[in-house]
Amino acid sequence: MGRLILCIGLFLGTFAHGALADDSATTRPAIHVNHAGLSKLGWQLACIGSTFRSCPTFDMIDLLHSMNFHHMELSLGQIDPSDTDGLAAKLKSVHMDIVSIGIIDPGTSESEATAFFELGKRLKIKTLVADPADGSLEMLDKLANEYHINVAIVNFTKPGNHWDPDALSALLAGRSSRIGVCANIAAWRASGISPVDAVKKLAGHILEIRLENFDDSDAANVLGELKNEKFKGICAVGCANEPEGDLIDRFTRSINAFSEIVGDLSGLQ
Repeated sequence: MGRLILCIGLFLGTFAHGALADDSATTRPAIHVNHAGLSKLGWQLACIGSTFRSCPTFDMIDLLHSMNFHHMELSLGQIDPSDTDGLAAKLKSVHMDIVSIGIIDPGTSESEATAFFELGKRLKIKTLVADPADGSLEMLDKLANEYHINVAIVNFTKPGNHWDPDALSALLAGRSSRIGVCANIAAWRASGISPVDAVKKLAGHILEIRLENFDDSDAANVLGELKNEKFKGICAVGCANEPEGDLIDRFTRSINAFSEIVGDLSGLQ
């Protein structure tokens, strides 16, 4: 019940008027999702669902629908495997979809990994964002092609898994196009690696990009490079739940910053 009340509070704070509006709601900018620019570039904007992990999943879907979103990435904790039909029906009712699930540990056995692909199949997703063991990639490549679902390996901050773009590029050598990278820009920056240089080293392998910080030029530079590489994939955007404050305001500003970059790159604002 507490999570539901919090989510309702976020919703009212975003769209309230008159007596219901708080000070932050009156100064918060309107959200702009640049669908025309995204379509021209061949990109899909997805909300990183964990941004609103305090909300029940169905309420978060309603919130994102009200913000003009079409796509989202959900974590496993936001999905009830026993009610995927109900989730699919909810998404259909608001013309939204789940493009990716993550971050998952697919395990090292085929039976463990197959369970994730079966879940993805039921929800008609494009990509599993994963932190796999290096030795499991041959098996994951096989399943990815059988299920027609991509596996995007996420990079973590050094010394975490797959932090080194050179090593990650070598790991992908000889794999099919179904196995690629979920490029976590903030993790590369925190590791002392130029995100643009990392993206260049992984050209042709990036399936999804994760963006949670628009306070510097990294996002614009990386997205510009991806356009040059003719990237056609998922742009997952969110923001951290901390520090405390107006989460909707921070999320809105992130989306608007992203949409402005998309406008500059596409020529469509």
